[in-house]
Amino acid sequence: MPLWDDVRRGARYTAGLRDYWRAPVEFADPAMVVRQALARRQQAFLSLVNRAILANPASPYLPLLQAARLDAEGIEALVRGHGVEGTLQRLYEAGVYITLDEFKGNTPIRRGSVERQVAAADFDNPLGKEHLAGATGGTRSQGTRLSVDLADLLDEVPPRLLHMQAHGLLGRPFVMWRPAPPSLASLRIVLLNLKAGLPMLRWFSQTRPGPGPTSGKSVYLTWSTALVSRLMGHPIPLPEYVPVERAEVVARWLAEQTARGVALHVDTMVNSGVRLVKAAQALGLDIGGHTLRTGSEPLTESKAALLREAGLRVISAYGMLDSGTLGFSCGRPEAADDMHLLTYRLAVATARRHYPGLPEPIDALLLTVFAPRASKVLLNVENGDYGTLCQRRCGCPLDEGGLHQHLHTIRSFEKLSSAGMSFLGSALIDVLDVALPARFGGGPTDYQFVETEQGGETQVKLVIRPEVGALDEAQVVAFVLDELSRRSPAGRMQTEIWRSHNTLRVERAQPYLTGVAKIQTLHVERKPAAPGR
Repeated sequence: MPLWDDVRRGARYTAGLRDYWRAPVEFADPAMVVRQALARRQQAFLSLVNRAILANPASPYLPLLQAARLDAEGIEALVRGHGVEGTLQRLYEAGVYITLDEFKGNTPIRRGSVERQVAAADFDNPLGKEHLAGATGGTRSQGTRLSVDLADLLDEVPPRLLHMQAHGLLGRPFVMWRPAPPSLASLRIVLLNLKAGLPMLRWFSQTRPGPGPTSGKSVYLTWSTALVSRLMGHPIPLPEYVPVERAEVVARWLAEQTARGVALHVDTMVNSGVRLVKAAQALGLDIGGHTLRTGSEPLTESKAALLREAGLRVISAYGMLDSGTLGFSCGRPEAADDMHLLTYRLAVATARRHYPGLPEPIDALLLTVFAPRASKVLLNVENGDYGTLCQRRCGCPLDEGGLHQHLHTIRSFEKLSSAGMSFLGSALIDVLDVALPARFGGGPTDYQFVETEQGGETQVKLVIRPEVGALDEAQVVAFVLDELSRRSPAGRMQTEIWRSHNTLRVERAQPYLTGVAKIQTLHVERKPAAPGR
């Protein structure tokens, strides 16, 4: 009875939303709340392992732990002797980890005698409630279904308050240029910011509210959230459709606020922020004085510099819908994307990986989330990223909360492959963001690599916005291959193979968007699709 199921989900969401707004928040001393949670960290980790994995016969992790001959007592002994991170390292060495493809259900788990076919839903958290259901945006344009427990959002409020304190945002009104539902990421941000005491003025959306076959559910979700929240004293403006190609609409409105002396907190995706600045510059508009909080895509130094040149303060957050927020930007950063990891609810380990395109091995990030109501159960799960981990005392409010572990220069090791050769995302990002704009004009978001299939063969397209101007496409291809060749010891061999196979083509078009309006540096087109859609 699908209709009855929808009615029950709607009632559960409405009740959960009421409980969410009624739940108390410690505004006076959020740092104390975080420190208290850190003191319970080991117990939280063991509780999740015992309740969501060892007591769950369907858990994909269970056969891996059994093969490693680890039970509750053995894992507890590891934690007592080596701490959470030390335990995770030993679990990894014993074969207890999940690769990105395994987590997405693309490949079966294979470790020695263990072989198990899994689906993404097998990693759902049995301890949580489904208040919200949706899908991830998908780095490779294919989303993964997941649910959100509103109680898990409450767990993220204390460090969010510290993040806002670190950047002078407490009480500052915010606006958002992010997709409307069915995007769960946007809804999470709205609910969390309002719970942290920030009034919301406008919601610009790159996507039409309620797109696709689930438009009825999306419209209901949007309206019910706005209605219940308003009744509970937290008004939410309805989303206004402003696609990426109409960035000037947002730019003009922000310029009006700048002229009035109003400083806002603007939440958007990195590349949307770049488009916003370019639109303002093209129109001669001053949008300075606002704080741009970015996420969903890598915040590179070149993009951060472009945003700052427009008079914007740039901060960021790092997270996934599968795990919730992973980190907030430091108040005294040492890099554009310097994050305090939320170690009271998660742990990050690393695994050495070798990938073509980099001269040295990388330390891939392995996530473990022990927040009891998180969407997914993550135990040493690859998330497709790598970065620089360090312990540092900076003295900002997040540091005062005991969050001393930092992560910065976060990049994806997703790669484009063709003719048996692969190039790593980090090299591609540098070519797109720095080398191409310096040589041919334009800037970040004007260039994009797209992996596609033509006649059964994989090819790579370099999509270039028409606004960049007239270009000699053969010259562009030769330049890109030369640049890639310089960025890796094996680059010459790789690029020669690509040259011989005529792998790289130029397409003059708007960059491809994901279902939630992200412009990915690397886009994989598995089915025919129109650019910019």
